[in-house]
Amino acid sequence: IRIWGACSVTGLSNLSLLKASHIKPWRNSSNQERLDPENGLLLHPALDHLFDSGLITFDDAGKILISEKLSELDLKTLNIRHDMVLRKISDGVKKYLKYHRENVYKKV
Repeated sequence: IRIWGACSVTGLSNLSLLKASHIKPWRNSSNQERLDPENGLLLHPALDHLFDSGLITFDDAGKILISEKLSELDLKTLNIRHDMVLRKISDGVKKYLKYHRENVYKKV
């Protein structure tokens, strides 16, 4: 919350509607990684679920990558767009996103 202040993607600022999400999953993280604020995103619930499920991730520029498991109808219904990006991205976040892309994301 301190780093993002609002949804990492949409900017939605009602904190009661947002979910804090580890980029590198809690179960795969060391104690240090679990507490590292760079290992986190603050997300709208639909984005959080898709991210945790590996159906979306983000590249090193923060651009959303969307799994082929999601149809265009799914994306439209969930209001997920191909032009979505993280509002900011640090080297620490990039490191964790690399892990997410390689170990969690389900491209197909």
